[in-house]
Amino acid sequence: MDQEEGLKALDNIVTQFNTYEDFLDSQITTVDLYYLEDETLARQLVELGYRGTGERVKREDFEARKAAIEISRLAERAQQKFSSLLQL
Repeated sequence: MDQEEGLKALDNIVTQFNTYEDFLDSQITTVDLYYLEDETLARQLVELGYRGTGERVKREDFEARKAAIEISRLAERAQQKFSSLLQL
């Protein structure tokens, strides 16, 4: 997977989940919880890449991309407001 595809995959993950913990939880199965009996341990195993049903994403990457998307969204909104003011 090249860098652009990786960023698109990360963007999809980041926009799909509100928090990193929500993302981790999505990777945990009921069987995992049955055998581990500890949600925190299950999250740690997913975070380390030992368990999970999908893409491995580091907390720092998730939070950085989440912030970048939010900044982009706010900048776009500000640009739209500025453009509408210029038209007046």
